Amino acid sequence: MKHHLPPLDTLKAFESAARHLSFTLAAEELCISKGAISYQIRRLEEVLQCSLFKRTVRQVYLTDAGQTLLHTTRKLFDELGDTLQRLHGENAQSGVSVAATTYVAARWLSSHISRFNELHNEISVLLQHSVNSAEFKLTDVDLAIRWGQCRKRPDRTHFAQLPMPLFPAISPKLLERIGVDAANHIDASQLHQEPLKGVPLLCEDRQQDMWQEWAMISSSSTHSELKNPRRTISDANVRVQAAVDGQGLILADDLMLNELDNGLLVAPFNETLTGYGYVFMSASQRILSDNAQILKTWLMGNIGSDSTIPASRPSRVSSG
Repeated sequence: MKHHLPPLDTLKAFESAARHLSFTLAAEELCISKGAISYQIRRLEEVLQCSLFKRTVRQVYLTDAGQTLLHTTRKLFDELGDTLQRLHGENAQSGVSVAATTYVAARWLSSHISRFNELHNEISVLLQHSVNSAEFKLTDVDLAIRWGQCRKRPDRTHFAQLPMPLFPAISPKLLERIGVDAANHIDASQLHQEPLKGVPLLCEDRQQDMWQEWAMISSSSTHSELKNPRRTISDANVRVQAAVDGQGLILADDLMLNELDNGLLVAPFNETLTGYGYVFMSASQRILSDNAQILKTWLMGNIGSDSTIPASRPSRVSSG
């Protein structure tokens, strides 16, 4: 599409003169003569068919039209400057911003960044934790790790994924309190019966009911709709601690193996919900810096061979 814009030189001369309110200072900044500044601004006023400056003997002032144009040109020049910096690699040595929840950062990402920095200690990784907020924009960061559906193959935005089957876990203290033997397997259908049907289900603050999805995959359950009360806890770390403290059942993943291995939680259900996990993303329209591309490539090569997640999970049922 053809853009009906005045010559760039006229806009550059105007923005400088308007910012300084001086043709002389604008000429010094752009390394041209004062007469050239005046000429470019007259050209721009002829194109726009309006006056941009009020001229006096000692000073120039912006008209209302000039004020409006200055606001727009400064904004556009700033954005253009940022884009040109990225294109020319001027930010190649800057830090790489990665958006991830504190749960993922503490339980998975931190150890991987340590391994990455053993190879690239000159690259700093900056963590941004508002990844699940409504205001989060993928274009505001270099890379992001979010919970979501794991697709059959990555695309331009989802460049890698780490599948994480979900399974219910519960504090053995809570099981003891309601009179259920923690050493025994529990069938999903028992959630419709006393004493388990009154146990709260800890969940995230999202419209999607992951607990109901988990219940639907249970072939042994004669009922599908779970009547257990839901207790919403948005922060995953707080939700894990609530489960450890006996506040209810939690849908766990393999990043909670520390709590399972230490007996703080047990996983007596066999049913697992698959198809979800941690999705690694980058905005397809954002130009990544050299450092961001290095980290992205490293993650793509290491997620599939992740040694921190065991290939086979230890038995989830407590041995007593």
